Amino acid sequence: MFSAWDRRERPPEEGAAAELQGFGVDKTFLSSLKGILLETELVFGIILVSVFAYDAFKIYRTELMPRASEGDQQ
Repeated sequence: MFSAWDRRERPPEEGAAAELQGFGVDKTFLSSLKGILLETELVFGIILVSVFAYDAFKIYRTELMPRASEGDQQ
């Protein structure tokens, strides 16, 4: 009885192992339907953000960046 009592009142572990306790990979969740949908959503989100970033950079280069030839014409 005392051993169970002592385990319950122990202070939490310190260090890197204690910080990562809640961040384990649950393989059963990732293989379920919700997990597969989450993985697909994350990949689609990464692709979408990449396309938006590329498009914003392209617009900046073509329309907003000052051109050297415009200053020479005026």
